[in-house]
Amino acid sequence: MEKNKYIVLHGKANTKEEALQLCGDALYQAGITSPNFAQLCIEREKEYPTGLPTEIPTAIPHAKDEGIKANAICYLKLEKPVAFRRMDDDTQEIYTDMIFNLAIKDPNKHIKALQNMMTFLNNTEILQQLRKQSDEEIIACLQENVG
Repeated sequence: MEKNKYIVLHGKANTKEEALQLCGDALYQAGITSPNFAQLCIEREKEYPTGLPTEIPTAIPHAKDEGIKANAICYLKLEKPVAFRRMDDDTQEIYTDMIFNLAIKDPNKHIKALQNMMTFLNNTEILQQLRKQSDEEIIACLQENVG
């Protein structure tokens, strides 16, 4: 069984596209996705927004990419929030500094991964902890809670 991979980034972005590029570049450099994964996520985001209006707003961008070699989550903690259109109402925006870019290798596991993420992201207590944790603690938290 392939172990899931977690990447933690801290960065600056002025737009969701810049944020997605940061995540995509990190996933590609880690050997997990193809070089065009970021662009695939940016394109998908236009049609199917991923902003979640949870108590602490987050976004879970993702895309199908034949080049995904392993399941992975790139968690990007931004210095200041960027706007994502809401998943449930694309006429509304949320502002988030917490982005969880998902790279799911097996399309059959895609829905399960999203369900796990939704449960995780609805837990305000855990999200507040993530803001204070070290990268190692964040990775342990993701492994424990998202699988």
